[in-house]
Amino acid sequence: MRLAVAIGCGLLLAGCAAPVVTRTDVTVAAPIPARASFTLVAPPGEPAFLHQQATDMIVAGLTQRGWSRTENGDYLLSVTLSDRPAAARLQAGDDSGSPRIVIAPAADRTTSRGCAKRDHRLAMRLTERATGRDLYSGWGAEFHCRAGLGDSLPHLVAVTLDGLAGIRGPRVVERIGVR
Repeated sequence: MRLAVAIGCGLLLAGCAAPVVTRTDVTVAAPIPARASFTLVAPPGEPAFLHQQATDMIVAGLTQRGWSRTENGDYLLSVTLSDRPAAARLQAGDDSGSPRIVIAPAADRTTSRGCAKRDHRLAMRLTERATGRDLYSGWGAEFHCRAGLGDSLPHLVAVTLDGLAGIRGPRVVERIGVR
């Protein structure tokens, strides 16, 4: 009986031991200035607590890198945060409603390691105020079964800001954590 309980516990813990997979992509259109100013683009309505926390973390990350937040900054900073069902696929379409591009794919075995109920996603964009040209666009996303969005947030912020340190393009990062 004890052996059966030990084996059952071992199997249960083995399912939790798989790494959390963070998918990320960063695009930089031009050289990033070492020091610049930015203005935060406020989302409509009252932002949720975790959205405000994500925004504060992104602002702190930019400030630590020498950027300054001002009323009329050189760049506009927008931050989006979502917690959606992992089975849902987000796609953008054209004016007629035809799908054109997948923004966020639904979970599958290759992207979720078999455990996916929620998709936590953070994105940020720096847009040049004078021209409207995107300077920096980055996002991070993780599929989870049990972890809350607050658990993912520090990791999503880190990979979203990685492009400022020169890490660019799509990549996958594995970490140990609650799935």
